[in-house]
Amino acid sequence: MRERIAIVGAGAAGLGAAWALSRHPDRFDFEVYETAATVGGNARTADFPQRDGGTVPADIAVTAFIPSVYHNHVELMSLLGIEAVGTRFSYAVHYGDDVYAHDLDTPLRRRLAGDIAAFRRLLRTVGRCNALNKRPSWSTTVLNPFNYVTMRRALDLWGISQEFRYKVLKPLFVNFVLTSGVFAMPASVFVRYMDFFDIEHSTPMITWQGGTRAVHARLIEGFADRIHVGRPVTGLFRGPDGVRVRDADGVTERFDQAILACNANHALALLQPPGAMERRVLGAVRYESDLHRDAVVHTDASLLPDDHLHVSGTRSTFVRHFGDRPDNYEITYIMHNQQPWGDGAVSPCLVTYNARRQPDPAKVISRHRFQHVVHDLRHTLVLHALVPLLQGRRRTWYCGAHTTFNSQEHAFLSGLAVARQLGADYPFTANKEATRWFNFYGRMCLGMRFRTAR
Repeated sequence: MRERIAIVGAGAAGLGAAWALSRHPDRFDFEVYETAATVGGNARTADFPQRDGGTVPADIAVTAFIPSVYHNHVELMSLLGIEAVGTRFSYAVHYGDDVYAHDLDTPLRRRLAGDIAAFRRLLRTVGRCNALNKRPSWSTTVLNPFNYVTMRRALDLWGISQEFRYKVLKPLFVNFVLTSGVFAMPASVFVRYMDFFDIEHSTPMITWQGGTRAVHARLIEGFADRIHVGRPVTGLFRGPDGVRVRDADGVTERFDQAILACNANHALALLQPPGAMERRVLGAVRYESDLHRDAVVHTDASLLPDDHLHVSGTRSTFVRHFGDRPDNYEITYIMHNQQPWGDGAVSPCLVTYNARRQPDPAKVISRHRFQHVVHDLRHTLVLHALVPLLQGRRRTWYCGAHTTFNSQEHAFLSGLAVARQLGADYPFTANKEATRWFNFYGRMCLGMRFRTAR
C-alpha cells in the first residue's frame, strides 16, 4: 500500500521533496499545497515587455548561482536539460555623495584603501580556518573557531571602519542575502561567501535560460497534477491514525505523513496544536521584518543613475543609500544584465527592493513580498542543532532554508533529504562530491539518524 504524503509549500524544498518522492510511484502518493498562484517560492519569474511587442522572462529574486558550490543544482539542470548561461555579478553603490563600484577608481575607494587592505588580511586569516568548513565533515567543521564569532566582532578585531562596512561591504552582501543582520552571521559563513564575491572585482556566475520558471516547469512535468496552487493550508491536525490537512475552503484530507516545506513561522501557525519543542524551535527562527521584503518589478530606468558608472548597460545590481539608518538601501536588480537575453538596456528589466521613489505606475509589472531567514550566530549554533529533534515527531517533517542555509541549493537539498528519510532514493549518486555534500546537509537537517546516500 502506498504511503500518502502531504507537502505544504512548493518552493525549492517542497518541489525537491515532491520530485524525489515522484520517482517512486509504487511507494508514495503525495499532494502539494501552495498558497501562491505559481510554484517556486522565492524563485519567481516575470515577463518583461520588449520592443517587438513580445516579452522575455527574467527572474526577480533567485537569479544565478556558482557551480562550484551548487553541486546538486548543476546535476539537476543537466538531468532536466536546462541550458546554463554565463553571467557576471557586478555592483555599484551611491551613498550620499560617495560612489563605489567594481573596477572603478573613486575618491571613496582611495579613502578606504587602508580598510580594504585590513579586510584582505581578515579574509586570509579566516579563510585558512575555513579550510575546515570546505570539507563535508562535521568532525572538522566544529574545529573552526570562526564558527563561533560574529562577523561584526571579526571586523572590530581587525579595526575595520564603519564607513567601509556600510558603504562597501554591506551593500555587496545584502544583494544576495537580502537580510539586514548580515554582520550577526558567523564570520566563517560570511567569509565563505567572500570566496566567490569580491569587493573589487566582478564575479563570474551561471544563470538558467528562461529563468527559474523553466527549471520548475521541467521539474514538475511528471506530477504537476498533484500540485494545488492557490490552495492555502489553514490547519494541520495530527493523531494516532495520521495527519489531517485542512485548506482555506474547509476541505480536510487525511495523510500518513506531512512535510512542512514552508517558512518556520508559517509552519508553526498551521500546527493544531504545536508541541512545546515545536513552539520553541520554530518560534525562534527570525525573518527579515523590516528591509528587503518588498519588491517591485518594473521597466522604469529613471530609478537608475545617469552617470559614469554605466549602471544600466553594465552592472548587475545598483544600491542607493537613503534615510537616517546607515543600512537603509534601495536595491535594484538589473535583470537585463544578469540574465542577458532580450533587448538589453533599451528594454530595461528591473526589480527594486525598498523603492525610495516608486516607479512610474504605467511601468510597473508586479509587486511581491518576501521573507528571508536571518542566519545569525544563534541560528547556526543553536537552531540548526535543535531542528533535527523535531523531524518525524507526530508524523511531521520540516525542510527549507531555515533547516540548512538560505540558497536554492540548500533548500532543494533539504527537500531531497526529507524524502530520503521517508525512503526515496537520492538521485545523483554518480557525482561523489554532490553525494558527500548531500549527506553533510542531510545530517544538518535531520541529525545523525539521517539515511545517508552511497
